[in-house]
Amino acid sequence: MSHRHNHRSQGISAMGALLAATLLIACGHKPVSPGTGPGSPSAANDQKTVDLMLKMRARALAAPDDAVKASDFAYYVTQLHLQGVTKRRSLSPTLVDEAVKCLDEARKAKPDDAADLLARKGELLLAAEQTDAGVGALRGSMAERPNLLAFKPLIKHYETRKLGAEAEALCRRVLPAMTTNQSRYLVLAECLRASGAATPEDGLKWAGAKEIAFYKSRKRELDARAAAAAKAKAKEGADEAKK
Repeated sequence: MSHRHNHRSQGISAMGALLAATLLIACGHKPVSPGTGPGSPSAANDQKTVDLMLKMRARALAAPDDAVKASDFAYYVTQLHLQGVTKRRSLSPTLVDEAVKCLDEARKAKPDDAADLLARKGELLLAAEQTDAGVGALRGSMAERPNLLAFKPLIKHYETRKLGAEAEALCRRVLPAMTTNQSRYLVLAECLRASGAATPEDGLKWAGAKEIAFYKSRKRELDARAAAAAKAKAKEGADEAKK
């Protein structure tokens, strides 16, 4: 076979592969990335998340006014977006709307759960890149009751958008509602990070000297624990290597 015929055959093969890929995409199939094909660990994890979501979906649709089931369904749809499964798999385009509907119906049936359900709704809509609606739901959740479920994604949104005034206003509202040292520290740490300041004295000025002192003391304690754990792990590794 001549070199010219060889090159022509290779060109036809390449064109055929390109055409096949184009047809697959046009028919709704998403191109497979390396390490995400059938049988890969990533594909198995994706399938596990999809299966859990479908199970939660069936439960929620069978009892649309059940707050727990609606929240579980919304959580797993959120995970599909956060883990990138929606970019790798062809899934129903109505999942987000279905989850939102379940949350809204549960909120009407259980007004006392409004803060948590709105927080879950906001988290879902942000993950699905419906930013304005997501932020609105999170703010609605905070208006019902200051809570960490809404605080975490909302403060992250403010940090990403560099909305310092909004972040500080949120922090001022949430901190007094925290009843444990763990939740107090978490809020202060998130607020300091969102402020972009280099020191607690600058980033947490609004919280006052008492809260700044608490944050610094707690951070020293946690850093010491982490250092001790790392040292113990290193020693364990060294001991194993000697055997």
